[in-house]
Amino acid sequence: MIKINTPVESYYLEKPHLKNSSSKIVYVKREDLCAPKGTPPFSKTRGLYKHLLFLKSKGIIVVGYVETSISMAGWGVSWLAQELGMKAVIFNPVYKVPHPDTDPVLNFHREKWKEFGAEIIGIKAGMAKVNWNICNREMRNGFVNRYSLLPLGLPLRETIDETAEEAKRMSGKYASIVVSIGSGTICSGLVKAFEPPVEIYGIMCRKGDLKRKRNKILSSSFSFQNCSLHLIDLGYEYTEKAEIETPFPCNDFYDKKAWKWLTENYYRLNKPVLFWNIGSNAI
Repeated sequence: MIKINTPVESYYLEKPHLKNSSSKIVYVKREDLCAPKGTPPFSKTRGLYKHLLFLKSKGIIVVGYVETSISMAGWGVSWLAQELGMKAVIFNPVYKVPHPDTDPVLNFHREKWKEFGAEIIGIKAGMAKVNWNICNREMRNGFVNRYSLLPLGLPLRETIDETAEEAKRMSGKYASIVVSIGSGTICSGLVKAFEPPVEIYGIMCRKGDLKRKRNKILSSSFSFQNCSLHLIDLGYEYTEKAEIETPFPCNDFYDKKAWKWLTENYYRLNKPVLFWNIGSNAI
């Protein structure tokens, strides 16, 4: 169901003008292709699948998720819950004023939740952590002990481990890795897999506390020592698009921010460079 050994493609940032001349080449790990067509094109489904299998083995029959405006997590939960014979409950953020960039994305995801049979419950859009506590109480009242409300952003141990296993297949091939940072879960898997002298550059998809995020990534990967991890905050808002074209499918709100940084900073990266493409646009 989940593809092992997704392809690595190569792209020129600048095509060579003369035969045998040097050129700017970047290798791209297409982790957006890890799930079948028609399912969410993002790599957190790797660990989510294993996590839901574990929950089912413990007698859990209902899984819930508190969704945000642009995340594909609810789509992934809905799809995999249906595949495993479980019930999905997606808490749908309701906004007073539609956002021109994110509203079409959220509406598309809502249709996907329905397609895969999820129960959808509207909640007032606001602080995600507050909403999570409210939704957890609602699920407790409705499903007693046979439910699990998944954590915000799906920072699952299984995702870290599965990402690390995928990354280890490329050990020794690249000097620099560039990846988008949301929850930091995928980056934790990369840190777990790649040891120095490999340099890992995590580009934040939203403004945040770099020290706190770095400590979270390192603790999740058990890599406080001997790690070459660099986090970069470019000042993006979560719902802000990166205005750049990419030669491969790439997510406007997450991965494109990292790709833009890579194209502007390629000259100072040790080569070869690998771009870890977590996801692409769904619409």
